Amino acid sequence: MNESKQTKSRNITFRLTNEQYEQVENAAVAAGEEPNSWCRKVALIQLTEGFGLTKNDRLLYEEIARVRYLVGNGFRILFGYREEATAANWKLITTQADERAGPIADGLLSRRK
Repeated sequence: MNESKQTKSRNITFRLTNEQYEQVENAAVAAGEEPNSWCRKVALIQLTEGFGLTKNDRLLYEEIARVRYLVGNGFRILFGYREEATAANWKLITTQADERAGPIADGLLSRRK
């Protein structure tokens, strides 16, 4: 096979203190992996996740953004900013929050840059 068509792999190495290695080893064991595999996986996740958030971080952030959205809109309903305080309005807003969790979080994250 032509060498230009082959994918070449490269190595990355780094040093850790004994304490750091133990932390990595504990995290890897908890995930059911070897330390080297776990480190590789964590590094690749950082490359593919937006805004430097892991998938779990992003899920948590979306939940927080959704709650912020609901609280803000809930107070608007309660204090009558041109909307009648009804169960139907609240149901509409909660549905919007559930359907738009990603864009709501993206909007908040873009303001943090």
